[in-house]
Amino acid sequence: MAPIWPFGKKKQMEVLDEEAPSPIVYRKTDDTGEQAAQTEQQQADYKAALSFFGNGEANVKRAEEQSQRYDGIVASNQKATPLQQEQEPASAIEWVHHTDGYHYQRQPNGSFDPVAHVRDELGAYHPYS
Repeated sequence: MAPIWPFGKKKQMEVLDEEAPSPIVYRKTDDTGEQAAQTEQQQADYKAALSFFGNGEANVKRAEEQSQRYDGIVASNQKATPLQQEQEPASAIEWVHHTDGYHYQRQPNGSFDPVAHVRDELGAYHPYS
């Protein structure tokens, strides 16, 4: 004789008789995409915001790439020295400051040296270690 099964039989899942939800229908109308004309108050608010955030200029220009000017993190007790662009001969090594904070050497053929370098206070580059 077979041993007694320690688990009960599977119960049948109860099925609820519910109504399916009604579908949502969207219709395109003639006024789609039209905006009401701007009021004088909205225009005045816009100009006030531009003057507050845009240094008083009425036109907005696109942001520039800031990583070219970034020279790493400087401690708050040190004075940050501005980068001075030195004129190098055409055959000199070109250094590219990457957004990861390191400098990479660009070869004349356009490829990059895989070794990351750091720039010291005197402007010399040393391999990161």
